[in-house]
Amino acid sequence: MQGILRPVTALLLATAIVMAGHGLLVMVLPLKATGANFSSIEVGLMGSGYFLGLVGGCLLTPGIIGRVGHIRAFTAFTATVTIVPLAHGLVLDSVTWTLLRILQGLCCAGLWLVIESWLNAASDVTTRGRVLGAYALVQLTMQTAGMQLVGLLTLDGNVLFIIVAILFSLSTLPIALTGAIAPVPPKRNPLRLGWLFKISPAATMAAMLTGFATGSFWILAPLYAQNAGLSSAGSAAFVAAALLAGALAQWPLGSLSDRAGRRFVISVCATVAMFASFALALYGAAGGLDLIFACSVIFGAASFPIYTIALAHANDLVSKKRAIAVSSGLLFVYSIGAATGPLVASFIVERAGFDTLFVTIAVASGLIVVTTMIRVQIRPKIPTRYREDFVLVPRTTPAAFALDPRTADGPVIGADPPPLAKRTTQAGPEVIERCNEFTAILSDEALSRDELESA
Repeated sequence: MQGILRPVTALLLATAIVMAGHGLLVMVLPLKATGANFSSIEVGLMGSGYFLGLVGGCLLTPGIIGRVGHIRAFTAFTATVTIVPLAHGLVLDSVTWTLLRILQGLCCAGLWLVIESWLNAASDVTTRGRVLGAYALVQLTMQTAGMQLVGLLTLDGNVLFIIVAILFSLSTLPIALTGAIAPVPPKRNPLRLGWLFKISPAATMAAMLTGFATGSFWILAPLYAQNAGLSSAGSAAFVAAALLAGALAQWPLGSLSDRAGRRFVISVCATVAMFASFALALYGAAGGLDLIFACSVIFGAASFPIYTIALAHANDLVSKKRAIAVSSGLLFVYSIGAATGPLVASFIVERAGFDTLFVTIAVASGLIVVTTMIRVQIRPKIPTRYREDFVLVPRTTPAAFALDPRTADGPVIGADPPPLAKRTTQAGPEVIERCNEFTAILSDEALSRDELESA
């Protein structure tokens, strides 16, 4: 394993440092905003601004990397994002903070894109899965560690903002000093949202709605915890508990979806998340700390894996060469939901109290159940033997999906319709007729492995 990770050590070290700063800033901003008497709507706008910046960054930053290369782009993004926490400490204004969050999202998209495309270039088909696993592990552990710094230091003054700036700045060193040769800039993947929805309405709706729910949680859960009587350290622990539970549940639930069916597991997860959210909304502080943290763990374990299982479901329906296009589209849909969620939830919270935050999240989770079950009735599930193995892919940039072993070059079980039609034309009219029947069942660009094997 050490030999596999040695070429990407600098990249993983840069990831660790920048994710620690990112996790700290995610926790500090809502708490500092509340202390400055910002309204819930203003906090929600700040959160939506970050996700909008992330979406814009995924669209714009590939061109920047293409012009100046990975190392210079990473240095430029780092220098710019370092300004964000320092400017937060200098200017106490909700509009300025929202604009800074947009800038942060754009720069973070650039940083993730540089790291992930470089990791992909530094790995091959045999090592890609393990590199992806190491990358996801570093992201999780360091973001959680960064959150816990809130409980160790005071919120008064600008100390935490300065620490975030220091961490962002330090992340430049491993990239700037690495002796590795930077890879060719990543290619852009055009978004085809109509095609994506046609392939899998269940995965598309699940990605958007879970983005709505988890985006609302990330931005407003610290304020909910504080309103329930938790300290700054307790609020950080409340969010971290959900994050860790969601990370630990990814593999067991993903493996279960390999056997029991993706949409079944998505429905069960969304149902559990809905009930956990209702419990937090109905009882909250009255239920005591044990109930609050138990519901946070249950919600995180049930809600956070939904996106990756939806991604696996969509990838089951396309050939390998289309997997990155599908994954990029789902990430875009998820980000739109995550940008919308905090804004809608903050309006509701402002008018009806913090308990309604989890009512909003519960409704979004319930809609996942409804839309998924409708699709189950319309389209039968793919047999287990034709499903790709579950893979945990970070929700960062489209470049992360190139690390997914499911996108590796090799024999394609599910070919696209034009090559299939060309092959079957030589086989005779009976086979052509069967292929046309299959095309009527699924999208003409999303034939399942079950049907292609039968053909």
